[in-house]
Amino acid sequence: MAFIRLWLVLLVVQMVFYVLLRLYVRSLQLERLENRWDARHPDQAGNTAARRAFVAKAMTGFNRSLRARLTLLVFVLPTAAILAIVILVNWQ
Repeated sequence: MAFIRLWLVLLVVQMVFYVLLRLYVRSLQLERLENRWDARHPDQAGNTAARRAFVAKAMTGFNRSLRARLTLLVFVLPTAAILAIVILVNWQ
């Protein structure tokens, strides 16, 4: 029963951390795309419709990218580590 409570608490913490990490990675990508637009089009710098369209088009494939998928390791690594610790402690 204690293992299930530990797993549920860990799952909630992982979900919060995943959402925060996902927002952070997404904001970094948005910033990178906005800077790329400003560097390529210095005459159209600022929040223009063309810039928003460029960023929106570039972000469509971001959710399927490796960088976005690696954030899912937030769920896998701590769970695997705790499972390994529990198995090693109870190995007798």
